[in-house]
Formats: sequence, structure tokens, C-alpha cells
Amino acid sequence: MNTRLYTGMRLLAVAGMIVLAGCGGKGESGGQSSAARLEGKEKGSEFLAYEHNVSVDTREAQVRPLYEKVVAACKADTENGCLLLDSSIDSGRYVHARISMRAKPAGIKKLVALVATEGDVTSQGTKVEDLGRPVLDSKKRLEMLKQYQAQLQDLEKRSGANVDALIKVSKELATVQVELEQATAANALLMQRIDTDLLNVAISAEGKQSFWRPVKRALGNFTENLSEGVANAITAMAYILPWLVAFVLLFPLGRKGWRRLRGTPRKM
Repeated sequence: MNTRLYTGMRLLAVAGMIVLAGCGGKGESGGQSSAARLEGKEKGSEFLAYEHNVSVDTREAQVRPLYEKVVAACKADTENGCLLLDSSIDSGRYVHARISMRAKPAGIKKLVALVATEGDVTSQGTKVEDLGRPVLDSKKRLEMLKQYQAQLQDLEKRSGANVDALIKVSKELATVQVELEQATAANALLMQRIDTDLLNVAISAEGKQSFWRPVKRALGNFTENLSEGVANAITAMAYILPWLVAFVLLFPLGRKGWRRLRGTPRKM
């Protein structure tokens, strides 16, 4: 549908809605009530999104068990709607794990307590984002789309036997329906961020690793480090060799010239 036709249909819908004065009064009262409710919440602290970050240090042998325990606790907490967003564990040079979860505040408190009892909390922080304005804008957009959809549905009923008008209104209705679904999904995502908190847990064993762990790591990397050192030495020789050759060739000539310069008698 081209731009002119799209704009024309929207103007046609507005004109049709003006004729339907009775329907306009009902939509206005609902819109004002919703806007007032949102405006009141926006002034408070009910549209805040929380993100918690917790880092815990434990023994190397306890990293994986703690990781699995936290993941299992999140999956089992259906009461608080805990959702596992991301999880990973690395058993390489440094054993560590990361877990990201989203749940209701009560569920987040339980998970933080679980992590704290299994190790030493090295850092903990919370970030807060105010989503009052985005939520208000989202609600207003939803209301506008719903009102416009109602206008188009009324025009569709009034089209009667006018096939061309019916086709145009139907196309516009399909477009509005897609926009309405997208706006509804965006609003649901905002409300999810408000109703539930995000928790990022980092588990490591850097402060409680065994005495022999660094020694074993060094012995394990001995061959690799040796080959790397030899490679670096060869590379350094490649850079130094041309300068060394140039010095060997030019030093005798420079020395001979210096001697001649010193042996030249001064003129009176």
C-alpha cells in the first residue's frame, strides 16, 4: 500500500470516528483513567528495573558443584518464575563459572543467599534503571492503536457492498494488527523487566586455589613456553643480524678514516 493511500485511509478512519460520537466518549474515559494511573506510578518507584551482580570465591573443587547447584535451584523455583538466561563454566587455566538468571525479587534473594553460603562474596552490586517513561509511552501507543483498530472495524461494517472500500479497510486493519502485536510484545518485555530482577553470578577460585596449582600450571606449560622463548630469540636474531653485519663491515673503514684524520698535519 502506497503512502498516499495509507494516509488517506487513516484520515478516512478519523473522519468516520467523528461521526460516531457515542463511541468516542467511551474511549476517552478509559484512556484518561489509564493515563492517570500510569502517571501516578511514574512519580514513584514502581517502574524500576533491577540488575544484581554477585561475585563469589570458593575452592577449585567446589566451583562446578556450586555452579550446578545454582542452575538446579533456578530451574526448580517455579514459584518465582526463575528463568535461566545464560550459563557457562571454564575448567581451563583458571576455573570459573558465570550464570545469568531472571526471577521475582524473592527468588533472587534465595539465589544470592545460596551463593553466599557456599563461598566468600568478593563483590556485590545493584544497578537500577527507571522505565517509567518507556512504559508510559508504550501504554499510550497501545491505546492509540486499539482506538484506531476500533475505528477501522466500524468503517469495515459501514462499507457494506462497496468492495473497493472494504479491501482498503481490510488491508489497513491487517497493518494495524501487526503494529498492535509488536507494541504488545514490547510492553510485555518492559513489564517483565519491572516485575522480575536480573541476577548475574560469577564463581571463581582465584583466591582459594591450592599451593601446587600454579606450579603444575607452569610445568604443564614448560614446553610451550620454551618453544615460545626460542621463537622469540630467533626473531630477535633476525632483527640484529643485519645491523651486526653492517657494523663488522663499516667499523674497520671508520677506524681507518679516523686514524688518517688524526694523522693529517695541521697547516699553520
